[in-house]
Amino acid sequence: MPTRAFDPAALERYRQFLAELLEELENEIIPSLSDGDLKKAPAFGTAPGATETAAVEYADFHATTWRNLQYLRGTLHGLIAGLQTAIDTGGTVDQQVATDIARLTEGDDLYA
Repeated sequence: MPTRAFDPAALERYRQFLAELLEELENEIIPSLSDGDLKKAPAFGTAPGATETAAVEYADFHATTWRNLQYLRGTLHGLIAGLQTAIDTGGTVDQQVATDIARLTEGDDLYA
C-alpha cells in the first residue's frame, strides 16, 4: 500500500486555483447581478398575466441565484483559509478535527 505524504506545493496550487475562481466570482459574476445587465428584469411581453407571473418568477430566480453565489463566495473563502492554515501548520490538525474527519469518512452524522 503506498504511503501518503503531505505536499504543501499541491495545496498551494489548489489554493491558488480556488483564489482565481473567487476572483472571477467577485469581479465578474457578482457585479453582473448587482450592478450589471442582470440587475434589472427583462420585459416580459404583453400576453395576459405574463408580466405578473414572469416578473415574480424572475425575482425569485434572481434572489435564489444571488443567495447561492453568496454561499459559494463564503465557501471559497473558507476553503482558501483552511488550505492556507494547512500549509502554514505543515498539515497537522488538532485531535477534534481528526476525529470529525474520521467520523465523516465512516458515514456518521457529526450533529446527531
